[in-house]
Amino acid sequence: MSRFGHYALREDIAYGDKSRNKLDYYLANGDAGRPTVVFFYGGNWRSGDKRHYRFVADSLIRHGYNVIIPDYRLYPLVRFEQIQQDGITAVQWAIDNVPSEQPIFLMGHSAGAQIGALICLNKVLLDQDIVDRIKGFVGLAGPYDFYPFTEPDHWDLFSPEESYASSQAINYVRPDCPPMYLLHGENDMRVKRGHSKSLMEKLQSVGGNAAREVYSNMGHVGILLSFSPIHRRSSPVIKDVIRFLAQGLNEQAE
Repeated sequence: MSRFGHYALREDIAYGDKSRNKLDYYLANGDAGRPTVVFFYGGNWRSGDKRHYRFVADSLIRHGYNVIIPDYRLYPLVRFEQIQQDGITAVQWAIDNVPSEQPIFLMGHSAGAQIGALICLNKVLLDQDIVDRIKGFVGLAGPYDFYPFTEPDHWDLFSPEESYASSQAINYVRPDCPPMYLLHGENDMRVKRGHSKSLMEKLQSVGGNAAREVYSNMGHVGILLSFSPIHRRSSPVIKDVIRFLAQGLNEQAE
């Protein structure tokens, strides 16, 4: 375990048996007994490295949260079924290793938000007692309703054809899902803000707990960079995320 001022870092913990089944576990003040955020990065399901997202962990740690950032297998070496399974296995590791009295939140950006949303919504992916440990989901610029696909390689990524529907979070809305907070930049040209709007509205229509924020003059990458050191002190994204997480903790305590 390495120590970096206000947090300790356990690097490259194996959460599964594949070469990319490694995670970094950031512990605020070296204390495991804190609420934990599992963060899935994006990269169009084909790129990404957990080491590049320490700035996200650092921002959340400053507000008292521990953070887990897993790597996962990537396309084209695997298809989405295997990518999703890595996400499930990483969450299972968190459930098994975070003290049982501490709540767990999922958060993701772009493709990572899609992975996290499906884990929260699709009841066949996790046992209900595990889902009950997840006290909320934060989606940053996530694609939740993108079928039929507009990128040629997505037809292969999400294959076989009978699995296409299971890649869409919008297909799994339910009233008893964890509270979902969907954030989007107004100028996001990569994943249009209509994705978060349609998921929020469909969740609300069935009695689910969902809310949404849209930030002016912010694009697809900018919403993630709100967590960087030069932006986080004045970032409305950080303030809104921390408020949502705190609300989940308050509900846990009641």
